[in-house]
Amino acid sequence: MAKKPNLSYLDIENALKVFKETGVSAEEVGYQILASFGKSATDIKRYREGKGVVASFRGLLVKGLFCYRSATAASMTDVLTCLKQDMMVQKASPMIIAVSDGTRILAYDTREKETYENLLDRLYCDFAFFYPLAGVEKFRSVEESQADVKAAEKLAKLHDEIRAYNEFTLEDLHDLNIFIARLLFCYFAEDTGIFDENLFTSSIERYTRQDGSDLSSYLDSVFNIMDLESKRRNADTLRIISQFPYVNGGLFAKHINIPKLGFRARQIMIECGGLNWKDINPDIFGSMFQSVVNPEMCAMQGMHYTSVPNIMKVICPLFLDELRGEYNRLNALYEEKRQMQVLGAIKSDEIKREFKKLDDRCNYLLGRMSRMKFFDPACGSGNFLIITYKSLRMLEMDILRLKNKLSFSDSLSFYGQSSIQISQFYGIEIDDFAHEIAMLSLWLAEHQMNCKLHEDFGVDTQALPLKNIKNIHCANACRIDWNEVCPHTKDEEVYVFGNPPYLGYVLQEEHHKVDLLTVFSQQSNCKKLDYICAWFYKATLYIKQTKAKSAFVSTNSICQGEQVLLLWPIIFLEDVNISFAYQSFKWSNHAKHNAGVYCVIIGLSAYKKVCKLYKTDKIVECDYINPYLLPVDSHFIEKASSSISGFPCMQKGSQPSDDGNLIMDSLEMQSFVQTYPNYKKFVKKYIGAEELINGKDRYCLWIEDSEKEEAVCCEEISKRLNKVRKFRLKSPKEATREWANKPHSFTERRYENTPSICVPSVSSIQREYIPIGYLNSGIVFSNAVFSIYNAESWLFGIITSKMHMIWVCTVGGRLKTDYRYSAQLCYNTFPFPKISDTKKKEIEEAAEYVLETREEYLVNKTLAELYDPDKMPTDLREAHNRLDDIVDSCYAGYPFANDEARLECLFKLYEKMTKQNT
Repeated sequence: MAKKPNLSYLDIENALKVFKETGVSAEEVGYQILASFGKSATDIKRYREGKGVVASFRGLLVKGLFCYRSATAASMTDVLTCLKQDMMVQKASPMIIAVSDGTRILAYDTREKETYENLLDRLYCDFAFFYPLAGVEKFRSVEESQADVKAAEKLAKLHDEIRAYNEFTLEDLHDLNIFIARLLFCYFAEDTGIFDENLFTSSIERYTRQDGSDLSSYLDSVFNIMDLESKRRNADTLRIISQFPYVNGGLFAKHINIPKLGFRARQIMIECGGLNWKDINPDIFGSMFQSVVNPEMCAMQGMHYTSVPNIMKVICPLFLDELRGEYNRLNALYEEKRQMQVLGAIKSDEIKREFKKLDDRCNYLLGRMSRMKFFDPACGSGNFLIITYKSLRMLEMDILRLKNKLSFSDSLSFYGQSSIQISQFYGIEIDDFAHEIAMLSLWLAEHQMNCKLHEDFGVDTQALPLKNIKNIHCANACRIDWNEVCPHTKDEEVYVFGNPPYLGYVLQEEHHKVDLLTVFSQQSNCKKLDYICAWFYKATLYIKQTKAKSAFVSTNSICQGEQVLLLWPIIFLEDVNISFAYQSFKWSNHAKHNAGVYCVIIGLSAYKKVCKLYKTDKIVECDYINPYLLPVDSHFIEKASSSISGFPCMQKGSQPSDDGNLIMDSLEMQSFVQTYPNYKKFVKKYIGAEELINGKDRYCLWIEDSEKEEAVCCEEISKRLNKVRKFRLKSPKEATREWANKPHSFTERRYENTPSICVPSVSSIQREYIPIGYLNSGIVFSNAVFSIYNAESWLFGIITSKMHMIWVCTVGGRLKTDYRYSAQLCYNTFPFPKISDTKKKEIEEAAEYVLETREEYLVNKTLAELYDPDKMPTDLREAHNRLDDIVDSCYAGYPFANDEARLECLFKLYEKMTKQNT
């Protein structure tokens, strides 16, 4: 099979420019499009000669790929409609059908059912629709089961009702969690044949009072009896209790305190029984677990329930797509051979030999799956392990169906025991309750799949008693050797995955910091690492020089700012690479307390293969993925003490360390000036991020050392300085205490009486542009902004441009989901080429036009309102677009098709400039 050409968007863009620059006849448009998206000159020549195409078709028809026909301008729509209905075209199953008159193009995506129309000379700047021709598939998301959501919400509702009806100690809460888990098991058991149908719910309805006054004692008896084998049960045990079977497995082994229950709780429990639990995913335990623990504790521990669609984003590219792809190939080969047999193109003996080969390949695939290991070192209540187990069992049954077809059997038959065993699944969980739930969840998943096996293959399996699972360890994943939990050789297929806790270093408690020091004992400067970095590094050490692979969900912080420099060099040093990644996406699920964060998914492997980068709506194959999750060779953007582009110095604003005593709001300032007009000269405008973006007014006392004697003659100033002195003397920092001797002065003083550029240190991610100020002289900037004194407007134009904004988004850090600007990491590292005075003048004029346009609105609006993407004035947006285009034109590669093209250019220029500087 020929290797797919590795086309960049620039290759496609440049090839499509032929329609703009030289023009192409209508008859040639189809061939040119295929050539632009990677078909070689040899392929195009063969197509012209009628080879590799449907030769009898009037036009161009490549099976499974592309259909094209020229048409007149007036008939294009009719011709496209006819082609969509043409039996010859439908049989060939092209991905794209297109028609053109040589000026316009009209196309249809047969899988997405989408239509495209454009001028041919504009196709070079809008060609994403045709990406399937280059082998770039559109990503399709997996929908989440609503049954799971309803069940989770109903259990959460019951939990809330019980919490409102009882007072709990910490131990009681643990018992409550177990109580909820036992209820869930009983609901599941009565709907799946483990218990008699509706046994649990009907017993509550029939044998307990409507007011719920005896429900607690009844459930206590029921739970206790399910821990007793029949031979140990008392002959006098009530029949309404003894009808419940022996369960074992540890679920009912411990005697717990049943909470007080009333009418409302009883009603909710009966309503829960009315749900169909048969088809509910056992990963419901994850949602349930998150809803029953304290939400604040949940956030503190970094626990985020992972929905089924998000789990599939991890396990599909890690291993499931490959396994499913091999099955699809085998099934397609079977259909092909079967068709040849029907047409008499293959003899009976030969078809048997061919089917035997396919059967052997099916057996090999089943055997391979049976030897795999699956390991979640932060497994929580088992979501990842459960969905993985069920996905593999479903694939196994598809393979068994294919084996039946290969044996010419009229009915399904089962080939021995399932290839997929619970013993292949490993996990680590620090919480004892979640650890127990994970084991139970795996068993429930096994029972569900055995029921499915019975339905399809007639195989009966014994449901009870439960069997203990030994491969889920209750331990601290940061302090235990993963090889002790899941031993593996260098040739074993082991897949490590999950959604470990996040926790930025500010939120970490002492035991988290000890965990990081334990993991990174051989590394210095690990104190600022996100807690999740421990899992990435331990996974790196676990999989290096082996066939094992890993993939974790993480906040996008580990691919931004200084986290990149702290983590990724030591990972790459172990010859482990990023094999696939999902770029930043909003985390969403249907858990009761949703984790509203932006996440990435990163796969690691020690084997270098084609990488896959998953974007919002497509998958891009590339040779490498760097730590910023871009298809660009690995570059680390290191902090710089000065601008690599030779820009003027940017510095942080002044730090008062004053407990607010050197700062005034508008009313305080007006009162001060009216009362002490002779001391007005000591008051200056004071601007931080809030004042700049939201237009608030604040002022400060700015007193030079030479002015101190005069200033303290003012009663109000003297009073304020005394408060500053006392505040600083109480500080735990020695450096601050030393400043108590100079209470009139800011502890960090950076002020020049010149026009200045002002950049907020934090800005909303929703904005297309950071609201950057270009302000007059006489302003003191707070430490919440960065400033460039004596700045010229052309520099304002460069750092307010889209090019600089994209750089900040990529290499800068985050504060929650907001942009976090840094002089050393964003401004000083920004690569800008040397330009002529003429070009600088163009930028200056465009920047001043932005400022002039803004000024007209700032009378009534704030920068926050002006840069709201939904409310940004049209003329201001156009002014920025004009400025963006001029700044873009300073770079090689202009014009840029998209932001990815801009970033590729910036990274290459950064590498060139930093090498020159060294």
